[in-house]
Amino acid sequence: MVAARELVTAMRTESQFLSTIDAMRGYLVQSFVTAARQLGEARVRDLVDGFIMPEFRAGVGEFSELFAGRYAQRLPAEEMRELARFYRSPIGQRMLAIMPEITAAITPIAVALGQPVGQQALTKHCDALCQRGLPL
Repeated sequence: MVAARELVTAMRTESQFLSTIDAMRGYLVQSFVTAARQLGEARVRDLVDGFIMPEFRAGVGEFSELFAGRYAQRLPAEEMRELARFYRSPIGQRMLAIMPEITAAITPIAVALGQPVGQQALTKHCDALCQRGLPL
């Protein structure tokens, strides 16, 4: 676990997680606006920022420890140390620097691609899902 924690630190996992959360924020707001139109977007944004986003941010340490545990299960300690050295290298630092930008750019594309697939799956399996207790 020591090597796994070293890797997670070198990868800036907490920072990457926070960037991902920030990238998801807009989708959370829009989802709640759709569910509670009467509140309006500004009020929903305030509620998301006041209640939901702090909870995500508070879980960053837990997320990092979970990541470390997964790496420890899958990689030997020496490989984790080698990866940590890579992430501390100039090219590793460059990669870490652009990851939030890439995540932010890919998130709307992933959402746009995933929404029709998800909707199609829900439509296709609506009866089966409802019969199994998932109200749609």
